[in-house]
Amino acid sequence: MLISPEELNERLKQEDVFNFIGIRFEKVENGYSLLKFDFDKRLTRLGGMLHGGIMFSAMDYAGSMAVLSLSEVKDEVTAELKVNFLKPMNKGPFTVEAKVVNKGNKLVTVQIYAYDGDKELCAVGLGTWSIYRF
Repeated sequence: MLISPEELNERLKQEDVFNFIGIRFEKVENGYSLLKFDFDKRLTRLGGMLHGGIMFSAMDYAGSMAVLSLSEVKDEVTAELKVNFLKPMNKGPFTVEAKVVNKGNKLVTVQIYAYDGDKELCAVGLGTWSIYRF
């Protein structure tokens, strides 16, 4: 399923989490996605930095759409996602980039990178998605 970022954003507006975070997909290509979202105090933990669960969710969205952009994939579900948080994130807009690094018959592996508004790498993820083929 390869659709434009605009169509994808419109479709995902049905999901409350997507709306709450304020995610905007800017690029979706074969095995790749890039999204952004702004800093919002409602997304922070004590101390004023972005809550790790919010970044985890954004990274999951990015990985999922990178997988779903593969031509042979009908649907996908996250099987596993590991995130290493490297630096506090308190300046947006935040950018999350996901790239498929391995495609199997039933599983796809994705590398995910999260950057703050200064373009500093702040989190790295590696995930596996179960796929349903056409």
